Amino acid sequence: MRRATWTFIVLLALASLSWTRASVADPAIDPDADRNQAPPPSATLPRAPLAPSPAESGIESDVWVGDKAPDFELDGSQGQPVRLRDLAGQWAEMVFTENRTTLGPLKGIDADLRKLGVRLYGICKDGSAALKTYAEHERLPFVLLSDLTGQISQLYGMYDAEDGAIQPGIVLIDPQGVVRMTFLGPPLHSDEVLQLARHTVAGL
Repeated sequence: MRRATWTFIVLLALASLSWTRASVADPAIDPDADRNQAPPPSATLPRAPLAPSPAESGIESDVWVGDKAPDFELDGSQGQPVRLRDLAGQWAEMVFTENRTTLGPLKGIDADLRKLGVRLYGICKDGSAALKTYAEHERLPFVLLSDLTGQISQLYGMYDAEDGAIQPGIVLIDPQGVVRMTFLGPPLHSDEVLQLARHTVAGL
């Protein structure tokens, strides 16, 4: 229930973003209205689990918003393993997906995320060799991580054991290694991924 409440609040934040865009184009809506009602999630939202209870789906997780992010090591698309502890001192936004091709469009927001101090990482079930080839072909500026077994995705509440697949989702970890935001499906557009990071990191 608490995860459902958190997901609903995040969806409200995204809906607020869409309403803002619509209001600019619609002269019937007051352009001076306050369009940023929701405060930053990291400052105001209650602790929430990263996944629904087992009774609601095949997804389980022991990690909660506000908890220290569990360390991991995964092979990366740049030819070397990536460990979470090596990312200390910077924001890390991990985008989970079953299909690597959904990560390609995120290259358009990588520069904006870096301006926020956020490093982007894509996580999927493909092997590191396939990810390296894809990243080079698409000229991706960020690292893709191979979670072949789905173990790390499951740890973070982004793996459906019933379907045997990584679910689309996002986890944002602060420079101290604490989970500050999480979103579990549906897949988001690049600008929505960027907006969630801005909302959490800078309260924008």
